[in-house]
Amino acid sequence: MKFDFNKILPHLICIILMYAVTIAYFKPEFFDNKGLVKPDIVHYEGGSKEVIDYNKTHEDKTLWTGSMFSGMPAYLLHADFSEQPVTLMERIAKGTFFHFTDASWLFAAFICTYIGLLCFGVSPYLALIGAITFGLSSYNLVIIGAGHITKIRAIAYAPLVLGGMYMTLRNEELRKKLLGFAVFAMGFALELRANHVQITYYLGMVCVIFGISEFIFSLRENKLKPFFISASLLVFATVLGLGTAAGRLMITNEYGKYSTRGKAELSSNANEKGTTAEKQDGLSKEYAFGWSQGIGETLTLLIPNLYGGSSNEKLSQNGETYKMLEQAVQGGQIPAGQLNAYASQFPLYWGNQPFTSAPVYAGAIVCFLFALGMFVLDYRLKLWLLGGILITMMFSWGSNLAWFNYAFFDYFPGFNKFRSVSMALSLSVLLMAIIGTLALEKLLNQKFTPENFKISQKQLSYAVGATAGFALLMWLMGTAFFDFATPNDEQFGALTDAVRADRKAMMKSDALRSVIFIVLAAAAIWLQWKNKITGTVAILAIGLLSTIDVWGVGKRYVNESKFQENPERIAHQKTPADEEILKDKDLSYRVMNFQNPFNDSETSYWHKAIGGYFAAKMRRYQELYERQLEKQLQQVGTDLKAPKPNFENYHILNMLNARYFKFGDEANAIMKNPAALGNAWFVSKVETVENADAEMASLDKLNTKTSAVVDTKQFKISQTDFQIDSPASIKLTSYSAKELQYESNNSQKGFAVFSEIYYPEGFDITIDGQPTTCVRANYVLRAMEIPAGKHQIRFVFNPSSYNTGSLITSISCMILGLLCAGAIGFAVWKKE
Repeated sequence: MKFDFNKILPHLICIILMYAVTIAYFKPEFFDNKGLVKPDIVHYEGGSKEVIDYNKTHEDKTLWTGSMFSGMPAYLLHADFSEQPVTLMERIAKGTFFHFTDASWLFAAFICTYIGLLCFGVSPYLALIGAITFGLSSYNLVIIGAGHITKIRAIAYAPLVLGGMYMTLRNEELRKKLLGFAVFAMGFALELRANHVQITYYLGMVCVIFGISEFIFSLRENKLKPFFISASLLVFATVLGLGTAAGRLMITNEYGKYSTRGKAELSSNANEKGTTAEKQDGLSKEYAFGWSQGIGETLTLLIPNLYGGSSNEKLSQNGETYKMLEQAVQGGQIPAGQLNAYASQFPLYWGNQPFTSAPVYAGAIVCFLFALGMFVLDYRLKLWLLGGILITMMFSWGSNLAWFNYAFFDYFPGFNKFRSVSMALSLSVLLMAIIGTLALEKLLNQKFTPENFKISQKQLSYAVGATAGFALLMWLMGTAFFDFATPNDEQFGALTDAVRADRKAMMKSDALRSVIFIVLAAAAIWLQWKNKITGTVAILAIGLLSTIDVWGVGKRYVNESKFQENPERIAHQKTPADEEILKDKDLSYRVMNFQNPFNDSETSYWHKAIGGYFAAKMRRYQELYERQLEKQLQQVGTDLKAPKPNFENYHILNMLNARYFKFGDEANAIMKNPAALGNAWFVSKVETVENADAEMASLDKLNTKTSAVVDTKQFKISQTDFQIDSPASIKLTSYSAKELQYESNNSQKGFAVFSEIYYPEGFDITIDGQPTTCVRANYVLRAMEIPAGKHQIRFVFNPSSYNTGSLITSISCMILGLLCAGAIGFAVWKKE
């Protein structure tokens, strides 16, 4: 077999350039030992620390954590599986940037989009342009900066899925079908490994549209047999990919039933924050569509600052708002030291969403090439791509297109589990980049006759008119179409007119900017057609222009100022208050942080917390917070104004073993709660109810120290009155994230309540080594009847869903690795 280096040279050059762009963009990470302070990663580190620390020193991994929300499964926080072939592929996709985590995901977006475009038949250098343009789109950069790693992984791997699917369906040659199968199978396995179900769900909808389109065209052309052969390969790859993710899918499915995405037992409450939908299953419409992209706001794909940019914009020193702030400083209305703070993060965004970190900008040249693709691409190709763009855009509009999205929410399986639907627009950007790159491929390689040259010139002028023409109209007359105002502008007071003037100026500036980029790109294409420049020069020009375009907008939001030295150390600094609490060496107790407790992960990093931060917490715990705990926290605030709080009245906090109240970071900003009930205690009375509403209502007046409430429609108990001898005791003797051991001593049969969250799956419970069960008491806690005498009680979290799923994952990954290697090997051999 003769090796032809010239065939792989373009790919090597492209890979080197992808490395160069990645390193250049994330220069502080490579050369200054700095990193982005990513809020979601900070939250992840806080919530998962206990699990990670335990797993480092134990072979029997834990999937439970006591550090957040008084205890919860760690399924979606941190779960290890044996999936070496897929893990190896992910390491390759990350460009071996093992220690450069921010840069690695940008490179993954580059290389996966590059491979995906090659599968569409795009030449290497044009595939490079498409890959870099999409990778540097503002949304991708911002979610890397925010630490939404599962999301950027899912977006990065999407081109592999689409490219592999296209290559499998649209090639009749067996060699190429098998290559497409390998790309699709590995891409789908990586997509599922990313574990961002919402992006994968939207991607699946695009794939369904593609599959239906291909079926219809194959039927019309009487080519159903090749279609079904290809479809069979894709179905097999899908099943295999699902097998590689079986572990994650099984534990996610199990947990989902009990999370805020699952079915509610409580009757609807208008005050609930996203936990109850009208159907009592999934999220509420208000919560799910809270971040809905405005329909007009979608035009930021072309003009980034059309809607004011972000909620944290840097003011121009030549802008009206900055000038008025300077005047306020001179007049003494605001301190001089606060000017830069105001000017660096000013809320200029005026779109439909509550706030945004950046506009979703695809790139002016991408929009132009997309419009051009609508004229020049094959109908069969552009039909499904356009369908995918439209449906993902419509998803992103959420409540702003209620007739469409509410129907999906009510009737389409799984749709009511998702929130922040505006993220669907990220796939619109990908599909636009694919169309634009395919259009460029066709136009720069087109053989002209006098007749088709005229047609192509018209198509070029139409695309310029549709994109640059619109941007020019916004530059000239945009202020007549928009008012640049929001109901929240009243917060600006005397600055309101200046803020709106700055919004207008930003829109006009970016509109003109887009016009310039589009005209220059169109000129490069036209000059190549007229043989004034070579195709190579045209590709180089468009590539540079596209990169400069998206790079410039991306740097507005993820730039050198966002990088810090040792961001992990900065994020998790132990405060004097933490030091003071950690002097308590008891086995287990909880801390209630009164500073935004349910949006806080730092407490979980150092302590076992009542609160925490997680998008899909357990539904019952969320309901307890909304209907009981929130009222009690307010009561604590009120009582602190009195000489001494009455700790005995905080029945919910006490039953959750909140030993410390934390009000700040100073050593004296903590308060010990002497009424916390500890790890377990005996009660003398059990109140019985027959539904969730009654159980929750009972907590209004329940003395959790002496009584418990049990829903006897779901759990059976032998009696409701129990005797507690004065020396009776139950105490925690051993604590770990995986196992809890207690010792009880009571001369009579007793009913014990544990300050641990009840979860109906996965626990092995024993008394003196004999298997037993527990019931749920007080809406969220574990409880059980304990025989008279001295006993050892043990809780071990060992879910069968994880063990079974882990085995299926391991086997499927090995099969996938062998089949993909075989398919690629066969394709290479067959070609030679």
